[in-house]
Amino acid sequence: MIKVKRTPIQWLIAAILSILIGITMMVMFSGTLKRPLSTYLWNMGYSLCLGIPLFANSYLFGWFAERYIDWVKKPARSVFRAITMHLIYSSIVIWVVNWVWFIVVLDLEWESFWKYNKGIILSEYIIFIVVASIIYAISFFKAWRIEVRETEKLKSQALSLRYQVLQNQVNPHFLFNSLNTLGSLIDVDVPQAKEYTRELSLFYRDVLHFKDQDIISLKEEVEFVKKYIYLQQIRFGEALQVEIIANKETDGKVIPLSLQVLVENAIKHNEISVANPLKIVIGVTENQELIVENNLQPKQVLEPSSKTGLKNLAGRYEFLTGRKVDIAKHANYFRVILPLIMLEK
Repeated sequence: MIKVKRTPIQWLIAAILSILIGITMMVMFSGTLKRPLSTYLWNMGYSLCLGIPLFANSYLFGWFAERYIDWVKKPARSVFRAITMHLIYSSIVIWVVNWVWFIVVLDLEWESFWKYNKGIILSEYIIFIVVASIIYAISFFKAWRIEVRETEKLKSQALSLRYQVLQNQVNPHFLFNSLNTLGSLIDVDVPQAKEYTRELSLFYRDVLHFKDQDIISLKEEVEFVKKYIYLQQIRFGEALQVEIIANKETDGKVIPLSLQVLVENAIKHNEISVANPLKIVIGVTENQELIVENNLQPKQVLEPSSKTGLKNLAGRYEFLTGRKVDIAKHANYFRVILPLIMLEK
């Protein structure tokens, strides 16, 4: 939400406009400019007491909008809340100011006040409503403009991430390791080498399939990451231990290759050996969150990394769900919690 800042000059302009509007209204109702100086002074004070709170309404609305208004996702509810807030605020200002200046200062009886000032109060409500409409219109178009910019930014990030993910999966390190593993299997276990080749081809087929999709089911994502884990376990053997306890029947969706990126991230940055196996757990919480956790045993020499994959993934999940991705690094483990994408039915 854009913060509203007011300069002293703006406050001065607001005060002058308030006085001019007050004098104009007085002349309209009385039909003459020939009024005592005391009347003009009284009118100026009265107008300032109404005009300054009206001008300050933008502060209140900015605070209120930041917490309760969403013009893009909930326009009808936002209009109702904005109108309700404005009517309450306007009523408090109008009735308190009129009570102070007419009942307290001029010592008028209520009946006399109401008889001669109904039109004034009505006109004040109209002015407040017109000003509120302008504030709402400005707020709406600012929100709409920000939404357009964010959408374009997301498209750009999505294209970048798709390219990055595809590039990561077909990167020379992974392909080189896979071919080395395949070469070793051919010498010792031809049937398993054939199985490995088949799984490797299925893996790359799925990469090409998923790269053009925005979201997929958790079941599809789990089945895909199992292919990746199988290929890695052929390479690392019992040194790589992965436990999947995620409920694949959940209605939640995920961004394609999310699990693969997180599992690859764990493999890339940690030592893996029979003496110190890498243990990865994939699960889903009751709050519809996807958890990927691994024990932490950092490599002494890290593989080259752009360090943008996890950051881009977190940004897309936050945009699609409105919730931040929780990335926690502790002494003994590293954990990433992704909010599942829940589509409205």
